[in-house]
Amino acid sequence: MAAIERWMQAVVDAVPQPLWVIGPGGVAHLNEAAGRLLGYSDPRRVVGGPSHEVLHGHRADGSAYPAHECPIVHAADHGGDPRGNEVFVTRAGRPLDVAWRVAELPLPEHRLLSFEPQAQVPAMRGVPSASALRAQIAARHRDPEFCVDVLARDAHVSVRTAQAVLGREGESPAALIREYRLGSAQGLLRDGMPVAAAAYGAGFRDPDTFARAFRRRFGVAPGAFARDAG
Repeated sequence: MAAIERWMQAVVDAVPQPLWVIGPGGVAHLNEAAGRLLGYSDPRRVVGGPSHEVLHGHRADGSAYPAHECPIVHAADHGGDPRGNEVFVTRAGRPLDVAWRVAELPLPEHRLLSFEPQAQVPAMRGVPSASALRAQIAARHRDPEFCVDVLARDAHVSVRTAQAVLGREGESPAALIREYRLGSAQGLLRDGMPVAAAAYGAGFRDPDTFARAFRRRFGVAPGAFARDAG
């Protein structure tokens, strides 16, 4: 096992792209590129820390970012979508838009997180960024009253504008809200919550709609998923 770990560290260190290894105890390793991008002159100081909290324990606006709402945590721990876009927060508190991907490693309970900074596109005056809209969805998707209309209203834009902002990155507000709700429900089912309670707790209005969406997304009924998860 120690030889595999040394091999893994050597490979990670040799890659110029920012790489981050998530282990059962938190940050298992990160290479120089990842440390430099996030503002850590000595990456070893990060090893052993909780991965989610180090990357973005709070959002760019200073509000808390619970780990159960993070798509990277869902990907690493629950087999969720292995790629996406997120906002990391550097050691100096600067928001950093990144595209990320999670992959399995030959070590048990270890995942490789790779990420690349995304070019900042100047936003039109008064129009929120895609990251801001995603952050709002992540924070509020469990509210059953939250929908695309509410997202647009609270961002002070039209529904069409919200759709256009996310559409430039190949996403849609409705699909993102549904995806976040399904990810939250998946986590609740893994924690032993009954199907109906998980549906309501994740923001769905009724268990039947939830069950159909869950089966389409994961290929299995939520009840069967819960039984398999133990």
